[in-house]
Amino acid sequence: MINRASGAKEQGPAGTQRRIAIDFANTIAGPIRPTHGRGWEALVGFLEEAAAVGPGEGARLRALGREAPSRCAGAVIRALELRAVIRHILDAIAQQRPLAAEWIEVVNRALRAGGGTEQLVAAGSGWRATFVPERHDPLGALAPLARSAAELIVEGPTAPVRRCANPRCVLFFYDDSRSRRRRWCSMAVCGNRMKVAAHARRRRGRLLRPN
Repeated sequence: MINRASGAKEQGPAGTQRRIAIDFANTIAGPIRPTHGRGWEALVGFLEEAAAVGPGEGARLRALGREAPSRCAGAVIRALELRAVIRHILDAIAQQRPLAAEWIEVVNRALRAGGGTEQLVAAGSGWRATFVPERHDPLGALAPLARSAAELIVEGPTAPVRRCANPRCVLFFYDDSRSRRRRWCSMAVCGNRMKVAAHARRRRGRLLRPN
């Protein structure tokens, strides 16, 4: 599942495609990992929840997991490699540092493996474009993640990518707030915790201050 602590719901519509890569990077503590027996299922679930693939395509990818489990397990390993690189990229953008050439190559490799097409699928009373991976290659499922990362790379140092100001938090977010001064992945989670901690420090300081 998408880690909602990433703050995706607090952000506006701008940069939605870019946030797929950020949300994926924020699954670092989730079930998409090689030691998890349902890693492929978790990856497909993420893609569906992020609207990177439609429900029909998600069902096909799950069937592919049953038909070719070893190939899908290999795709999960590649997805984790891509996730690690996306985290390096987000951290570099947030700190306005240059991107390493080897990170770009990992993204390009995922883009090359992602044969498929954009297709229109029903969305409520309207339509939306969604990516349909090549039907027999599990690596095609990585293409929406790689394309999202590529958009952030193209946006460059001006991309409002931030790391949560809570030093214990590992989450990134796309700051499309009006002031571009957002600090927390989620005001309700980290923002509140840090304010409570700051209040407690001030209170301790007053108690320890000599009269």
